[in-house]
Parts: sequence; C-alpha cells; structure tokens
Amino acid sequence: MSLNCARCIAVFFLLFSVLFSAQSINLNSLEQEIIQNNRLGNYKLSQKKLSDILLNVDLTNEERAHVVFFMAATYRSVGDYTMCIYNLGRCKTLAEELPADHRLKMRIDYEYAFVYFDNKDFQKSREVMNHIALQNYKNPFPEDQSYILMQEGFLFQDERKFEEAEAKYNEALKIMKTASPCNLPTVFVKMMTLQGKRKNVEKAEQIYEKSRALSDRCNILKYKIFAASEMERIYKENNLLGKAYLIGSELDSLRGLEDIESTVSEMHLTDKAYTRKGVFIKEESEHWKNNVFLIFTILIACGIVFYYYQKTSKIKIDKLKMMQELQEMKLEIDAFSDTQTKFYNGEKQFFLSSDELTNRQKELLIHMADGLSNKEIAEKLFISESTVKYHIKNIYGILNIKDRKDFFRRLSQNS
Repeated sequence: MSLNCARCIAVFFLLFSVLFSAQSINLNSLEQEIIQNNRLGNYKLSQKKLSDILLNVDLTNEERAHVVFFMAATYRSVGDYTMCIYNLGRCKTLAEELPADHRLKMRIDYEYAFVYFDNKDFQKSREVMNHIALQNYKNPFPEDQSYILMQEGFLFQDERKFEEAEAKYNEALKIMKTASPCNLPTVFVKMMTLQGKRKNVEKAEQIYEKSRALSDRCNILKYKIFAASEMERIYKENNLLGKAYLIGSELDSLRGLEDIESTVSEMHLTDKAYTRKGVFIKEESEHWKNNVFLIFTILIACGIVFYYYQKTSKIKIDKLKMMQELQEMKLEIDAFSDTQTKFYNGEKQFFLSSDELTNRQKELLIHMADGLSNKEIAEKLFISESTVKYHIKNIYGILNIKDRKDFFRRLSQNS
C-alpha cells in the first residue's frame, strides 16, 4: 500500500473515531444549574437545557441516566408527579447497567420516596422508605436524608404521635441548616403543620415568619407559596377566617407570579416537541452514520484492493527480474564452462605466457579459472588464505585485471 493511501485511511479512521466518540459533560455543574433554575421557578429553562443535552450530546449510559434523573427532579419541583415518576422509570432502566453500589441508584430510591410522598401516596412512600432503610446506603446526600426525616416525622404526625414527629423535624432541621440553608422552609412548613395540629397558631405564625424571611432572602418563590398556603390552611382549620382571607389574597398574587398551570402545560408541549424532534434526529443520525460507515468500508476495501494490486504487480516485476537474472546467470555459467575448456586446451595461454608471472601465480590462476574460492585455493596449495589474496592482488596488477569478474569476462572475450 502506498504511503499516501495509508495516510488517507489513517486520517479518515481518526475522524471516524472522533465523530462517534462520546462527549463528556460536567454532571455536578449541570445539576447545580438545574437546581438554581428550579429554585427561581425557571422550570422551562431546566427542561430545555436537559432536553437539548439528551438530543444533541453523545452521552455515555451513566451520563444519560443522570440527565434523565435531573429531568425527573425538575418535574417534581413543578408538581407534575406523573412525569416525574415516568422519568424515574426511564432513569432506573438506564441505571440497571451501573454497579450495584452506584450512588445514582440510591438517589433514584430517595426520589421515588419523595414523589410518592408529595403526591400523597403515603403507602408507597413508606414502602420505599422501608426499602431504603434495609439497603443501609452509605454516604447518602445530607439534604435527601433531611427530607426522609421530614417524611418520617409527617407520618408520625399523621398518627398523632406529635413528640416523635417533632423530634424528626428538629433532626431534619439540624441537617438542613448545614446541607442547604435555603431549603429550610421545607422543614419550617412541616413544623407549622405540626403546631397547627396542636392548635398552637401563634407558634405556627412565628415559624411562618422565619420561612417567609428566608424565602425572600434566597428568592425562592415556590417556598413563599408553599408556606403561605399552609398558613392559610391552619387559619381556616382554627376558624380564623379574617387572617385566612388576608393571607389568601397575598397567596393569589404569588400564584399569579408563578403560574404553575401554564408552566406545566408548556412543559408538556415542549416535551412532545422534543420527543418528535428526537425521533427525527435519531433517524437522521442513524442514516448519516450508516452512510459514513458505508463510505469508510468502501475506502478500506479500495485500500485493500490497491494494496494487493501493488503487491501483485511487484511480485510480477520481481519474478520477471528474477527470470532475467537466471538467464544471465545461465549465460555466464555456459560462458565460464566454455572458457574453462578453452583455458585448458591452451587457447587462453595469453594469461599463462606472461614472463612476469611466477609458476605459483600461474598455478593459482588455473585454480581461479576452475572457479575455486580463495579458501579452496589455499587448501589446494597448502598456503594461507591471506597469501592467496596477496598473490591474486599481484596477479591483477601484472595482468591489469580489476577483479575476478573482470578476469572471467576477459577470458570470455578472448575465447
């Protein structure tokens, strides 16, 4: 194969590898971006970011599983629990190929517990929480652990075990202060609910003010709505209708800012559009990859054919040269045999008649005409090989001969 052809194929193979190699993404940075968007109520921005990555980036199986997990968390943040569960199912399928101790598998279990709880399917949430307890996961995310404690506290509260519930909430509060201070309103609201159950409205109001101040400081609209909605419910439950009306008016304004129903509706439309686009891109991508692979295969085949063509041509040329050399050798052998005969018949006495040659040198010339090597001549004459070389050098000088080949050539010419 020629060097240029080999280089072309090597370059094409390199480009082929680059085109089909997986691109890496920074999962930690991506998750922080999604969390920040969701806290600010930019759920559609999160969905678009994640959908674009799923469609346009060649992800590894692990990366794809994480991106789908972030999508599930986004849908839970917006309160679309059906889509959250659907994406968790996709994520779980992708995660099956990951090692048994992979942290994503733990996070999927936690997220299932949260979404079932948020959807008020407490039985399923309790089952998942029991499963988590049996797994004895190592190094869980502190924030997730805080949410689990809150859920356990709520279940105690639902059974009117208020002391146990309060202990769980305080434990969750302690962890959340360190893990994620801006998420403290999620604990505060649970504690408000507990005080409402105890008919301690004043205590609930104090906790509500803390939650409201923190939500303002962290600029998290959904937590403002979450806390105000719970405070409205506590007022109504305790027949404080005036206060309920005032906070209800404020709540309507906050909900108008968030416009969750419109957001969820737009996210569903976007998801359908991306799904259709994904199918189209997948078909186009497969078609493109097939064409590239076909071209690559044709180039390789052409390279192989070209290589064997050159190799075959070289073999033919080498064979032809070999035949020519054999023919020349045959002619030389024939000429040498004829020369030897004539040399002994006295027709080449012009070499041996020189008065400048000694008898030993003439004897050596006869052995040279017989085709003997220096070593063989030395053995015949019982002298050293270096002495033979010395005599031959002198003979060549006397007879004006260049080398042994010239010697036989001159014998042939004078035949």
